[in-house]
Amino acid sequence: MSESEQTELVLPNWNAFEDYLSNHPHEAAEVTFVESVVEPGMKAIDVGANMGVITMALSRGIGRRGKVCAFEPLPRYFRILEGNLLANDLHNAKAFQLALTDHVGAVDFYDKNRSSGIVWEEGVPRIEVASTTIDDFVDERWKQGLDLIAMDCEGSELLVLRGAENTLRSNHIKVFCEIHHGFLSSLGQSIGDVIEYLDQLGFEVQALSSGGMQATDVLDSAGYVFAWN
Repeated sequence: MSESEQTELVLPNWNAFEDYLSNHPHEAAEVTFVESVVEPGMKAIDVGANMGVITMALSRGIGRRGKVCAFEPLPRYFRILEGNLLANDLHNAKAFQLALTDHVGAVDFYDKNRSSGIVWEEGVPRIEVASTTIDDFVDERWKQGLDLIAMDCEGSELLVLRGAENTLRSNHIKVFCEIHHGFLSSLGQSIGDVIEYLDQLGFEVQALSSGGMQATDVLDSAGYVFAWN
């Protein structure tokens, strides 16, 4: 990503945020859904925050009494994320340069232009990043409960949820998870595995269509999972 491309991703105010959404319908649909389930005072985690679009939506929705912790492991995306939080004075949001997965330590990430993830792709730069789990983070650094997890982690969906098992069992939580079928398949996993895992933890789970965010039973075409307990 060039310096000019990085500059384009900095949203210095809410007008710029709305302008960005008007030109990015995929992310606009995600923001609309997140805004429909977030409540003032919530404690939320944004997994795979990238430039911070969902983080900003969460921050606006939860208000001053809420808290958002946003996780983005790749340095250049993390800098943009921090820039967007600072530019908009989002004091209820904090960025962490960490990958969330099922273990504490490190994990290989692949930098795919404007996204990143753990799935290998030929010719894509690899970088080792520090990792933690939601359970470890909540236990060690954030002992205030958790109400919402938003996830866009390009193949790590099930791994992140496995690393959050204790948190998911001990809190009333909403989970909004984008599903990347191809990346999950590369790891021998599927949307069915994600749904089954949440179901076993006692969650009500609904698959959502891409774009329109409508409930669907056709899992192969579902773009998201929304769950609650």
